[in-house]
Amino acid sequence: MKRLGYWLLTSFFLIITFLIFYLAIFGYETDRFNKKIKDLVNKNDKNINLNFDKVKISLDVKKITLFIKLNKPLLRYSEVVIPIKSLRADLNLISLIQNKNSIKRVILNTDFINFKKIRPIIVKSKPGNLKTILLNNVSKSKVKIISEIYVDKDLNLTKETFFSGEVKDTNLEFDKKYFLSNLKFNFIYKNNSINFANISGKLNELELYDSEIDYYLNKNYEIVGKIKSKINSSDKTLLKLFSKTGININNFSSLFINGSASTFFNLKLDKTLDIDEFQFESKASLDDVKISFKKQIKSKILKKNFKDLYLKNFNVQINNFEKQINAKIDTSIVLENEILKLDLVKKNKTNMFKVSLNSSDILNIPLIKFDTDQNSYLSGTFYFDEKNNFFSEILKYEDDKNLFEINNLFLDKSFNLINFEKIIVKTKLKNKFNNNFIVNNNKNKKIKIAGDIFDAELLSEEFSKTEKNNFLKNLSRDIEIDFAEVLTNTDFPLKKFRMIGKIKKGKFEEILGKSEFYEDKYLDISLKKEKNSNFKVLEIFSDIPRPLINNYKFFDGIEQGSLIYESRFSDSFLEAELKIDNFKLTKAPVFAKILTLADLKGLKDALKGEGITFDTMVIKYNSDKNTMNIEEIFMIGSSISILIDGYIDRKSGLISISGTLVPAKTLNTLVSKIPVLGDILIGKKTGEGLFGVSFKIKGMQNNLKTSVNPVKTLTPRFITRALESMKEKAAK
Repeated sequence: MKRLGYWLLTSFFLIITFLIFYLAIFGYETDRFNKKIKDLVNKNDKNINLNFDKVKISLDVKKITLFIKLNKPLLRYSEVVIPIKSLRADLNLISLIQNKNSIKRVILNTDFINFKKIRPIIVKSKPGNLKTILLNNVSKSKVKIISEIYVDKDLNLTKETFFSGEVKDTNLEFDKKYFLSNLKFNFIYKNNSINFANISGKLNELELYDSEIDYYLNKNYEIVGKIKSKINSSDKTLLKLFSKTGININNFSSLFINGSASTFFNLKLDKTLDIDEFQFESKASLDDVKISFKKQIKSKILKKNFKDLYLKNFNVQINNFEKQINAKIDTSIVLENEILKLDLVKKNKTNMFKVSLNSSDILNIPLIKFDTDQNSYLSGTFYFDEKNNFFSEILKYEDDKNLFEINNLFLDKSFNLINFEKIIVKTKLKNKFNNNFIVNNNKNKKIKIAGDIFDAELLSEEFSKTEKNNFLKNLSRDIEIDFAEVLTNTDFPLKKFRMIGKIKKGKFEEILGKSEFYEDKYLDISLKKEKNSNFKVLEIFSDIPRPLINNYKFFDGIEQGSLIYESRFSDSFLEAELKIDNFKLTKAPVFAKILTLADLKGLKDALKGEGITFDTMVIKYNSDKNTMNIEEIFMIGSSISILIDGYIDRKSGLISISGTLVPAKTLNTLVSKIPVLGDILIGKKTGEGLFGVSFKIKGMQNNLKTSVNPVKTLTPRFITRALESMKEKAAK
């Protein structure tokens, strides 16, 4: 009996050992559990339909765990097929024997799942941000899942659970502006965090590579990541991308960018997924940025216009740590073969910059004429306020010869002046000071300009322009000017220039000024506003005309004399009279051509030599925004008299004038034949037969065409003007 019991016990042990060995090495396949497993799965979620051929049972002796693997699993969720690659459950053998929950782990691996096939499942899922993004922004994608699900005795997920996998061939679109194509990354979800690694793809023309993002689903949702990118493109879509960022590309002809960038960011969200805290740090290194424009870019501070902009070795660092945006930029800027070196540092809202200039002919400071050195610097600080107004505590240009400095400059968003505190100007021309003055804008609303010397050459050129940009339109102040010397673009500088006035909305309302050229030669200026009218009246008297008319080609060749100018004007209309007495005309090209065509050789020779003297020239004209109408230009002298009228089209620049020229001897003959009056004006002398020429001048300023015809009769208007002039001369 003992031997039978021993044999039975030994046999049982051998059978158990064999079964354990067999299950551990080969496993056991059966379909006896199929229905039970299917019912269990369907019980938890009726949308799930799980099919498989058989169950393979294996044993891990060390861990006392049964492995239940489904062969050829086929999973349907809401009639959508999920391509399962493998599905396995690990059961605790002891718990199984004790009839307790024995599931320790479930391993689920899929093949790549096509996004379009599972889209119906997403549509039926609960609302949320992820659902919105998937349905509205993803056009295609493939995802593969590798997961290990760990549960406790109550079938709750434990912290060891993770979901991982791979996403590829993914395209997304955001706001119809940004297109993310060929997106690929690996992911893993564990312990309430998601890691996205090896991210690559293409965001418009920006190539993403080797990037990583971590999403922590704790009380404060936190996203931490590092994005690496590179670009080498001149495609038209790059211009489209720039346009979507708010940059106006209408004048862009082409754009090329080559370089790389990396960005680290830390984003914290509240429970509603609104941004609670955001920090980032970006670094970019662009070897080349080339922009070609359709039309030349005109700049107020550069002497030359440019059509191509080239940024070389462009390096930028930006961060917003401690709730402050900081940046650092250094690059070389190439403009039409001129090279500028830019260094910019931004701390919070204040920008500090320095531009190194290696050219002596690049920078333009409005109204200031000066020589520049090869090595010069433009530096300062600035920031933009909440209304995009520009403020600079200090702006400075300096080299070995010159200094230009502005303190507390305030401009509006269109870069028109709002206010400033102080301007210092010291410049040299041909190694001599041509500007040395200070502009103080006092708190009592008065601007005081004072100094040893001011070069007014560019100022007179500015006054001669037909189109004026009212940079000072926000400024209303009283003004005082006191210069020891004012240089003009002639041989006649002004001494002891004094002026007081009033500026309203950037325009002079009142002026009272006085200066002298040298002893007994003065300049007086007066500007007053008419009462109950938008018109102003300007009066100028100058013992030397040349400095006031030198920028107008019509007056080329006028020397000596005195000038009186009176005008009445508003913003849209002007009427004026200019009178120059006792002057000489020499080397006047247009006038010389008329004399040549009229075959007046003697007068032409005089013009080339000592010149032709005139008693008076009177110019009467009116002007609006489109046309300057010349009512008359009348010149009378001892040798010749001239009467001219015509117009100048301001938009096209077309000049059209006509007139009559009569030698003085002929005019005297005519007047002497008028009873009594002729005797009074010119005595008893008579000349030869009546003779004169009519002429026409028409064309653009650089291409004027002149025609001349002889005349045997003079118009009553010409005779009247001649008689009036003779009366005035006789009265004197």
